Amino acid sequence: MSKFTKNGKKNLKKSYLYIDIRKILSVLTYNIAQMSKRQVLLPILLTLFLWNGASAQKLWTLRECTDYAVEHNHELEASQLNVENAKIDVLTAKAARYPDVSASMGQSVSNNWFSSASSKSRYGGNYGVSAGMTLYNGGSIRRNIEKSENSLKLQNLSLEKNILDLKLRIAQLYIQVLYDMETIKMKEENAAASKAIWDRGIEFLKAGSMSKADVAKLESQNASDLYQITNARSQYDNDLLSLKTAMRMQRDAMGLAVPEISEDRILEILPSRDEVFNRAMELRPEIEMSNIGIQNSELNLQGAKMGYAPRLSLSASSGTNNSSGGNFGKQLKNNWSNSLGLNLSIPIYSQRQNKSAVEKARNDLEQSKLEAEEAEDNLYTTIENVYLNARNSQQQYISAKKAYESARLSYELAVEQFKLGMKNIAEMEQERSTYMSAELSLAQSKYMALYNLQVLKFYTGIEINI
Repeated sequence: MSKFTKNGKKNLKKSYLYIDIRKILSVLTYNIAQMSKRQVLLPILLTLFLWNGASAQKLWTLRECTDYAVEHNHELEASQLNVENAKIDVLTAKAARYPDVSASMGQSVSNNWFSSASSKSRYGGNYGVSAGMTLYNGGSIRRNIEKSENSLKLQNLSLEKNILDLKLRIAQLYIQVLYDMETIKMKEENAAASKAIWDRGIEFLKAGSMSKADVAKLESQNASDLYQITNARSQYDNDLLSLKTAMRMQRDAMGLAVPEISEDRILEILPSRDEVFNRAMELRPEIEMSNIGIQNSELNLQGAKMGYAPRLSLSASSGTNNSSGGNFGKQLKNNWSNSLGLNLSIPIYSQRQNKSAVEKARNDLEQSKLEAEEAEDNLYTTIENVYLNARNSQQQYISAKKAYESARLSYELAVEQFKLGMKNIAEMEQERSTYMSAELSLAQSKYMALYNLQVLKFYTGIEINI
């Protein structure tokens, strides 16, 4: 895994909120010209404080969010530990090819109180080295090595799949927050428009061309628009919290860098379903995991059949002993002995255990093949859904854009007619409601089309890039 580091965290590049210095200087110049010397220091300090606070707000790109999440995710760290344990298991399986060597040493004392000898206690010792080695056991050592290597592959593939799932989750949350940000902007613009219409209604009231009831309706509508802004900001806060939780950075403040999303990116030509599926079959870890499952089942079947095979092992030992009452060195030399032996075990009758093991292993192999087919079917169904979502969301974007353009022109005309007294409040509000709905639908279809297209390309191995 290239972007996951076990011992340490990457330093992410910092990007800060852009502040137009010229605007700040122009405001300061105006304030200085209007204030006395005593009053100059406070706005300067206040402006610098606001500038420093704004510059501390980091704007995160999708790539930065994804990298941070991968580096700090506890599940991925646990998966990495599983990979390390699997590497140890491989070394253990390979070490079974070599002899097992051990050394032993023992001391003993015995006492016979009724003996007529001058010394009623005797001391003795045993010293030796022994070794054992399997010469033939039906190839179980080789199979265990292959199975441990497959387990290592499975752990790496599981880690890879977890990373892919996390990247997809981060992209989904990131795009949702971008949509929330655009929704807030639209709600604020809508509230500003309703405030302008309300102000215009007050002028009509003063001129006697509008009733107080109608002006009150305009005021109520503006209050409703302000309430919608509050709801949109609350939704943004909740979705941003979900993104930060997925990234494991709840304690830090963050903002998102708003990318430029051109229409060409939204309406990009989709790759064919078969192209995506064939590429996914080569790249997706769940497919490779199911294939390894078949390999392990085949190894288990081979091992079960070897239950009928004989076992041959080699043993060797070398040792000596001593007892009290003699020369220690001579005893060790005279008592030293070596042994070498072969042990052959031939199974004759195992109470049907071998036959049952073979039958169960065959059933497990068939089960593994069924699971592999199911994994392939699930992948195709997933890609089919992603492809349809991408195609439909592009078509929805095209339709939403046409509806938006029509609603915008109609609403702008209705506003002018309202200002001239040619439309009443009900007609104007109906036009505004249609325009707001079209605007939201356009924004939603834009981000949905962008996300679904990126997900479709993601299954071909292309990183999601917003």
